Amino acid sequence: MKINSLAKYFVFFIALFLFNTSISYSQSGLKFSELAQRLEPYFDKLLIDDVYKQLPQGIDYFIWGYDIGDFSGDDHADLGITLRLAGDRSRNMQVYLFVDIDGFMRRVAHHKYQFVELPLEIGVVIRNNICFVTKKFEENHWKMDGYTYDNGSILLGEVFNTGRVGDLTHESVRNYKTLRGSEKYINTRSGKELFYRDFLSIPTYRRGRTVYKGYFGDTFANYTDFVHEGAYDWKGEKDCSFKVTSAFDDEYLYFTVEVIDDAIVTQSCDTCISDYLDIWFDINSNPTFDRFTERNGNKVKFRTQSIKGLYKISVFPGNFLDKDPYVKVSTNDELTDIQKEDAKLIKAVSNYLDDSLGYVLKFRIPFTLFGYESNPIDDEFYEIGCTFVVIDYDNEYRPEEKTEIATSAFIPYDPSTYGSLILIPDGKWYGESENIFTEDVIKNLFEYGF
Repeated sequence: MKINSLAKYFVFFIALFLFNTSISYSQSGLKFSELAQRLEPYFDKLLIDDVYKQLPQGIDYFIWGYDIGDFSGDDHADLGITLRLAGDRSRNMQVYLFVDIDGFMRRVAHHKYQFVELPLEIGVVIRNNICFVTKKFEENHWKMDGYTYDNGSILLGEVFNTGRVGDLTHESVRNYKTLRGSEKYINTRSGKELFYRDFLSIPTYRRGRTVYKGYFGDTFANYTDFVHEGAYDWKGEKDCSFKVTSAFDDEYLYFTVEVIDDAIVTQSCDTCISDYLDIWFDINSNPTFDRFTERNGNKVKFRTQSIKGLYKISVFPGNFLDKDPYVKVSTNDELTDIQKEDAKLIKAVSNYLDDSLGYVLKFRIPFTLFGYESNPIDDEFYEIGCTFVVIDYDNEYRPEEKTEIATSAFIPYDPSTYGSLILIPDGKWYGESENIFTEDVIKNLFEYGF
């Protein structure tokens, strides 16, 4: 799915909301018996009964919206429903998601939301194997959460947000599976796009923490959009692409970069060209901007430059024999003596990948290099602007045939074009994953005496 696909589905849903052209939405709500009649062309009666038994019992309710489609990827129809309890004078709405599992309709998710003005503001749309749940928070502020079901787990795969900032419309997308995201600002009146950034995020967990199924910790850089130099010479993933994984402890950031490269150029002399890696960091932190913009009330200024806080760390792999990997540090900050000494603590190792179709770099960077006293994370996510760039030569005698592939649509000294390094505190995750069989497993364990 392309990065802007959620925006298209959001427009689709709003069209349904405004013009009420779909049978999936009712102006006053449906009784379940009415819904059952509409489901009969798609589901066996026994499956419809399964749905009924898992909705609220002993109390009346009205169905305000539903959609039918496959969000489990098994080519069987699944179901999303929004309902409101009869007599409920609050603004509560409930969303139920059902999947056909081994011939039974199983409830895989149940969420509660509040509408602002009308129950129709909470809706479901199933497209391209994703169930989008749409909700309104306030005037001109909407959100779409895209869910998929996979082998017992309901996964939050993609999130789309849109809202107004002064005379601008702000749209943001985060995909927790591909780890790709975007930020867009549009002039609301003219519809002209003023700002767009496309990038990958690198989720970073504490060292030693297990990343369970449903959460994604490997960031893959293999997008044509992110080949910002030498795209003409780039022949695809096998020519050059890479994967980044990261971790942290109280003192260091740790990175492993696996580079797929069908023609590795190693450094045969001190002045010879070679393949290498650049990592760019924007470590500016200020509550008045969100890494992409600076805000003063409803006025927005895009952060396309910075006079401080930008760091470039270059990692050269050596020749995998007698020449060891080494590191260079550049910055537009004035480094203290302590930072200069701490730069020497950056350690790197390199080796060929097992299949010899690339190489791997492993290195650590002390937080103190960036001016932090220690790990800056607390109880909330901590985001640092960060882009990895692999510089790839296929022929040391043709240095002009160079490809640079990155983790964002990257411009070196424009911090708004950097990707994201996201430090995740203990007990939290980047994305959502819930196994629907957890309670059953725990119950069975208790029954067997555990």
